[in-house]
Amino acid sequence: MIIASAGAIALSVGKSQADPGGFALRQSPYFQATSFAGVAAGGPSVSSMFWNPATITQAERGLTIEGDATLDSPHADITPLLATSPTGVNLTPLGGSSDVFDKASFVPSVYTVYGLNNGFSLGLGLNSPFGLKTQPNALWSGMFYSQESNIKAVNATPTVAWKINNWLSVGAAAQIQYFKVRLDSAFPGSGLTGPFPFLAPLGPDELSLRGDSWGYGYTLGATLTPTSWTTIGVGYRSGLDQKTSGNIFRPSFVAPVVVPPFGLVPVAVPGTTVGFNATVPLPGAVTASIRQKITDSFTLLGTVEWTNWSRLNTVPIATASAGLIPGIPTQLSFGWRDVWMYSGGLEYQCGRYLALRTGIGWEQSPITDQTRSPRLPDADRLWVSTGATYKWNEQFSLDLAYTHIFLKDNTAINISPTSGNPVFDPRLGTFIGTTSPWVDIFSVGLRYHFAPATLPIVRKG
Repeated sequence: MIIASAGAIALSVGKSQADPGGFALRQSPYFQATSFAGVAAGGPSVSSMFWNPATITQAERGLTIEGDATLDSPHADITPLLATSPTGVNLTPLGGSSDVFDKASFVPSVYTVYGLNNGFSLGLGLNSPFGLKTQPNALWSGMFYSQESNIKAVNATPTVAWKINNWLSVGAAAQIQYFKVRLDSAFPGSGLTGPFPFLAPLGPDELSLRGDSWGYGYTLGATLTPTSWTTIGVGYRSGLDQKTSGNIFRPSFVAPVVVPPFGLVPVAVPGTTVGFNATVPLPGAVTASIRQKITDSFTLLGTVEWTNWSRLNTVPIATASAGLIPGIPTQLSFGWRDVWMYSGGLEYQCGRYLALRTGIGWEQSPITDQTRSPRLPDADRLWVSTGATYKWNEQFSLDLAYTHIFLKDNTAINISPTSGNPVFDPRLGTFIGTTSPWVDIFSVGLRYHFAPATLPIVRKG
């Protein structure tokens, strides 16, 4: 029984699956400090335009520019309990993944708003609403299901909003998004494993998918201000269909084939690169928030958000070649669910220049115990956040925030014939393990307001 024999199964069936992970990114140090409570109701930070474009009418006349930087530091070590090749070879001794997130990621964002007059405002946001990079050890027990995964999205949202009267504002924006994906996994029977068991520890080559695309959508929103102390906001971000194209590389591999009367004979299958097309349906979201002053110093904030991750179910992969090519993926398997996030926060204004914030939130993961894979070992999350704003003067302010996200310890990963996990592929074997992930997020933002020039008053006489 040898690892290379998995290649024979891939050759005979001519089909395999890949399972990319993904998660939404949120970028706003002001609202991160409240676990994003109040985000669609607006406030001093113009970053709220991403969730609700109507909030830009709250900015003063003139130009407001905000630059934010977020350091996202997730951690997750995957410990194997049972890992086997398709032919039953025990892969568990190859060990765990180490930290699959490898290192922290730096995510910048910029938001600008120009208040034309007391009614109309224009805005532009540049950020990364989706992103993922996981990179376990090159040689580990789950390598046939995950090596490097890298997903990036950059979003531009030109925005317009209209303050109809003192209690109602509406807004809309376009979403222009560039999307890039890379998914790697070890391929059975390739590289130096071949048909020789004693070479198996040297590791197989990679099956690699790389693609990119442009996608387009929109956002809509409204704010209600029934009193000077109460603001309610609702925003909608549409989903985007990323019509992704690129190349899939499948390495050469050796498959043992029965040749009478000689029995098993190693047969070399050359490597190949094929072009592909796949429509990746990224989710939309509805966000509702409230900002309620209790006293001149204390403000309560709250948010409820729904995201339709169930759009990511099974994504077919189409190739230019006629017929099935051994080992080339024909679909991406997700099986994700729609999710909710709830958060509440408190802001305390300490005099004229300093404001303190804190917040707590609970967020469902689109990934359940049945659909979890090593590419993204995610689970339901508890957010605990704190932060502050220091206002140097009427034009310039600094936002700081820190969040720790708690996830369940010993979260299960079960990719086996009886698990019901859509990621399972008999051509890749079985993987069962546990992981204990957590996340730290640090964020800083600078905001500056350029007031419009005032014309001198000319008096006659």
